[in-house]
Amino acid sequence: MIAAHRAAAARLGIDFGTSSTVAVIALPQRDPRPLLFDGSPLLPSAVCVDPTGRILVGRDALHTAMSRPQGFEPHPKQRVDDVTVLLGDAEIAVSRLYGAVLDRVLAEADHVTGRVGDQPVEVVLTCPAGWGPRRRATLLEALPGARLVDEPVAAAHHLVDLAGADLAEGRTAVVYDLGAGTFDAAVLRRTGDEFTVVAARGVSDCGGLDIDAAIVAHLSTAVPHADAWHRLNQPATTTERRARQQLWDNVRAGKEMLSRTTATLIHLPLLDIEVPLGREELDALAAPILDRTVATVREVLQAAKVDTADLAAILLSGGSSRMPAVVTVLHRAFGITPVTVDQPELAVAEGSLRARAATAPPPAMKPGEHWPAQVPVTVPAGAAPPRVRRIGLAAALTAGILGLAATVLYATDPHDPGAATGPTASASPSPSPTPSPSPTYPPGIDPCLLGTWRVTMNTAYGLIDGDSIQYAGGADTTFTYKTDNTYTANYAKMKPRIAKHRGNTYTYVMRGTVTLRYHADGDTNVLSMVRNNSTNELRRNGAVVSRGPTSFLLESQQYRCTSERLLLSSSQGNYTIDAVKISGP
Repeated sequence: MIAAHRAAAARLGIDFGTSSTVAVIALPQRDPRPLLFDGSPLLPSAVCVDPTGRILVGRDALHTAMSRPQGFEPHPKQRVDDVTVLLGDAEIAVSRLYGAVLDRVLAEADHVTGRVGDQPVEVVLTCPAGWGPRRRATLLEALPGARLVDEPVAAAHHLVDLAGADLAEGRTAVVYDLGAGTFDAAVLRRTGDEFTVVAARGVSDCGGLDIDAAIVAHLSTAVPHADAWHRLNQPATTTERRARQQLWDNVRAGKEMLSRTTATLIHLPLLDIEVPLGREELDALAAPILDRTVATVREVLQAAKVDTADLAAILLSGGSSRMPAVVTVLHRAFGITPVTVDQPELAVAEGSLRARAATAPPPAMKPGEHWPAQVPVTVPAGAAPPRVRRIGLAAALTAGILGLAATVLYATDPHDPGAATGPTASASPSPSPTPSPSPTYPPGIDPCLLGTWRVTMNTAYGLIDGDSIQYAGGADTTFTYKTDNTYTANYAKMKPRIAKHRGNTYTYVMRGTVTLRYHADGDTNVLSMVRNNSTNELRRNGAVVSRGPTSFLLESQQYRCTSERLLLSSSQGNYTIDAVKISGP
C-alpha cells in the first residue's frame, strides 16, 4: 500500500513493461539502486492463476505455466483494452492483473526498507506517452496514489541528466526505446529542466522477442526431423513445455552473448543438438525488425516536423537496444551516434524519479486513436515477419480468425482501416453506428452489429520457412452478435484458407466455436475471451502437418458496419475480414 506522507522514507520508480518490469528505489541519503527479484533486476510481467485462484507473477508464473498453460498470460500489459481476462476458469479484471505484478514490486520494496506494509513511500509509475485517459486510469486503478510519468520523458531524464547527453534548451531528441515486447519512438524538446513530448509512436509487435522468434525459425532449418521440431515448438506435455521455454531462454542468452562475441552455439533441448549462430547471421535475422524501428523514427520525426539535421541526439533505452546492430542501423540512417548506457533496460525506471508527473497524453495522439498506433508495413518477399511473438513455425501453425490475433498471423495491408498513417492520425473514419431502435440496449452495443454474419473472405499472413506468406479463404465461417455483449464465431462450415509457397500448398481450417465478450466504442470493439471450443488443422500438400486446440491473442478490432456488410480488421494489424449479414438480431 502507498502511504501518503510529505517526507517519504523511500522513493520508488516502476517501469511496468510488456515482458519485464523494472523498479528503482531511492532511500534517504543513498543513491537510487534497482530492486532485485530473485537476484535479477528484471521481473517477468507474466501472470498465472493457480488451481486455488491465486495470481502468481514473475518467475513463479512462468514455472506454473508449464503445468497450467490455460491460466497463463505472458504479457498482461497488452491486455489494457480488455475489461477482463479469462485465465483458466477465472475471469479477472485487467487492473487486478496489473495490481498483482505491482504488488510484487511493492513487497520487494518493503523488504528493502525493512518496514513492511506501512513504510512511507512515494511511487512513480511510468506509462507509454500515447496512452489516453482510459488506459492511464486502468494503470492507476492497479496502484492508487502513484504518480504517472511518460516513459520517454523518464528515459530522457536518465540519459541526459546522468549519461551526459548534450541537449541544450529548445533542442530536440529522439528516445528510441526497444524493449523485449514493444518498440516506442518519441520526439522530445527540452524546456528548462523538463522535456515535452512533441510526437510519439509505439509498435506493439517489434521487440527483442520478435528477434528471438526469427532466431527460432532459423534454428528449425537445422532440425533433420519435422516431428522432433514439432514436439519442441508445439509442446503437448509438461516436459515438452519446459523444453520449449528452455529453448527460448537459450536463444535469448545466445543473442545477448553475440553482443560481446562473434559466434556462439544454441542448444536445442529435447533434441540434444547444438546449432552455431554468428553475429552476421543474427544481424541479418534482426534486420527486418530494426528496419521497422527506423521507419517508425522517420514517421515520428515527420509528425513532429523535425528535420534530421536539426536532431540533437538519439537516446537509447530498453534492453534490446544494446545489440550492436542497433547503433549501426541508426548511425547509417540518421548520421548520429546514439547515446547508450550500460543498462538501457533501467533507463526508464531510473529517470522516472527525476521527472515531473505526466498531466495528459501528448498532442500527437488524437481522441479515439488507439495506442500503439501502427505503422503500415509492407513486408518484402522472404523477409522475416513483424509479428511472430508466440511463433508456431508454419509447419506447426496454429491460427485464429474473427477478431482473434492468432499465434503466427499478422496483417501487412497498408489499406488496413485500423492502421494509422502517422503519430497524429486517427484510425480511418467509419460510418456512424446505426441509431439504436430501442433505448434498452446496454452500453457497448452497436445495433448495426446485432445478428449473424457470414464471412466471404479472410486475409492474413503466416510464417513458412522464414517467409511471410498470405493465406486467403475462410468463407462460410459465421459469427453472431447478441445483446448481452457476447458474440460467437462458428467454424462448422469454414472453407479452408490456402497459401502456396515454393511449390507446396498449405491448407488451414478450423472447427468448433469461440465465444467472446465485446464492447463497441465508436468504430472499435474491445474483446475478451469467454469460452474457446475450437480446434485447427494444417495440411501441406494434403498431408496433416499439425492439429490441436487453437490458441489466440486477443486484441481490439476496428470495424465498419452497414445494414448488409461488415469489415473487420485487428487494431494491431493481424487480419482483415469481409462479411455479409444473413439474419437479424
